[in-house]
Amino acid sequence: MYPTSCEYFRYIGHREATEDEKRRGREAREGFERCFLPPGVKLTPLSETQD
Repeated sequence: MYPTSCEYFRYIGHREATEDEKRRGREAREGFERCFLPPGVKLTPLSETQD
Protein backbone atom coordinates (compact mmCIF):
# COMPACT_ATOMS: atom_id res chain seq x y z
CA MET A 1 0.00 0.00 0.00
CA TYR A 2 1.35 3.39 -0.96
CA PRO A 3 0.89 6.41 1.29
CA THR A 4 -1.26 9.10 -0.31
CA SER A 5 -2.56 12.47 0.76
CA CYS A 6 -6.19 13.09 1.70
CA GLU A 7 -6.94 14.77 -1.61
CA TYR A 8 -7.15 11.31 -3.21
CA PHE A 9 -9.86 10.09 -0.86
CA ARG A 10 -13.48 10.47 -1.76
CA TYR A 11 -16.36 10.20 0.72
CA ILE A 12 -19.06 7.91 -0.60
CA GLY A 13 -21.59 8.66 2.11
CA HIS A 14 -24.45 6.71 3.62
CA ARG A 15 -27.61 5.86 1.75
CA GLU A 16 -30.80 4.11 2.75
CA ALA A 17 -31.11 0.44 1.86
CA THR A 18 -33.57 -0.40 -0.89
CA GLU A 19 -36.47 -2.77 -0.29
CA ASP A 20 -34.65 -5.45 -2.31
CA GLU A 21 -31.52 -5.10 -0.14
CA LYS A 22 -33.64 -5.31 3.03
CA ARG A 23 -35.40 -8.42 1.71
CA ARG A 24 -32.10 -10.13 0.81
CA GLY A 25 -30.69 -9.29 4.25
CA ARG A 26 -33.77 -10.68 5.97
CA GLU A 27 -33.55 -13.89 3.91
CA ALA A 28 -29.86 -14.27 4.74
CA ARG A 29 -30.54 -13.81 8.46
CA GLU A 30 -33.37 -16.36 8.37
CA GLY A 31 -31.13 -18.83 6.54
CA PHE A 32 -28.44 -18.37 9.18
CA GLU A 33 -31.00 -18.95 11.94
CA ARG A 34 -32.20 -22.18 10.30
CA CYS A 35 -28.66 -23.53 9.83
CA PHE A 36 -26.80 -22.52 12.96
CA LEU A 37 -29.19 -21.77 15.83
CA PRO A 38 -31.12 -24.27 17.96
CA PRO A 39 -34.85 -24.60 17.18
CA GLY A 40 -36.95 -21.78 18.61
CA VAL A 41 -34.10 -19.27 18.93
CA LYS A 42 -34.56 -16.03 17.01
CA LEU A 43 -32.10 -13.20 16.37
CA THR A 44 -33.30 -9.67 16.93
CA PRO A 45 -31.71 -7.10 14.60
CA LEU A 46 -29.82 -4.36 16.43
CA SER A 47 -31.96 -1.76 14.66
CA GLU A 48 -35.06 -3.18 16.38
CA THR A 49 -33.53 -3.25 19.87
CA GLN A 50 -32.41 0.38 20.03
CA ASP A 51 -34.86 2.95 21.38
